[in-house]
Amino acid sequence: MNDGTIFSSVQDRDKLSHLVLNSIKEAVVQGRLKPGDKLPGLADMAEEMGVGISSVREAIKMLEALEVLESKQGKGVYVCSGLSPGAINPLSLQLILIPQSTEHLVQFREMYESAFTMLAMKNATEEDLARMEKIVVELEKKTKTQGADSEDEMVFHSCVLQCTHNPYVIRTGEAMLEVFLSTIPTCGGMADDSGIARDHRKIYESIKNHDVDSLNQVLKKSFDGWGIRLSGQDFYES
Repeated sequence: MNDGTIFSSVQDRDKLSHLVLNSIKEAVVQGRLKPGDKLPGLADMAEEMGVGISSVREAIKMLEALEVLESKQGKGVYVCSGLSPGAINPLSLQLILIPQSTEHLVQFREMYESAFTMLAMKNATEEDLARMEKIVVELEKKTKTQGADSEDEMVFHSCVLQCTHNPYVIRTGEAMLEVFLSTIPTCGGMADDSGIARDHRKIYESIKNHDVDSLNQVLKKSFDGWGIRLSGQDFYES
């Protein structure tokens, strides 16, 4: 688009606010709007896209909820410069709404988590490893006392994810972990058993020692166990 305009015109008149949203998103994706840029006024945007101001206003509200845009009192609307820790991740909502299949969930987790755990092995710092070990120790304590649950387990995997130090991997991985947390009612929590804690210690030690073979083995065991728990069985008592 080289005619000086930022937004593509909206041709289809159905669900105008959604089409306006897509036009704004396209401008961001294609670099016509960059993080920190101020958007034109509502009237100018409406004229450029050939829609009413109310459609533009509604689209902006939706993008503000997703923390893509932000309104600054008395200054206008801007493209956000970054995501806050509590920003909504629409990918996680889309994934959670997919009808759950144990086979598909296990395949998805095995493919993605194996990849980001290998990246964590490559990029983890000494501080990362110390934090990971602390989480493992807490998990071991819980399994010996009141018992840990799947949320405790996900704290460990979230730590591994952060150790990648890759914002793209972290953002998509956070969505993936939210999907797995949504399976907690199906899993029924974790057994009061040290087997799961042992596996997580082995994952930590494999990452620390850069032992690829050991990491692959323990991850495979962990994924198999999680799949069986999804099916309502107890992997560590079988």
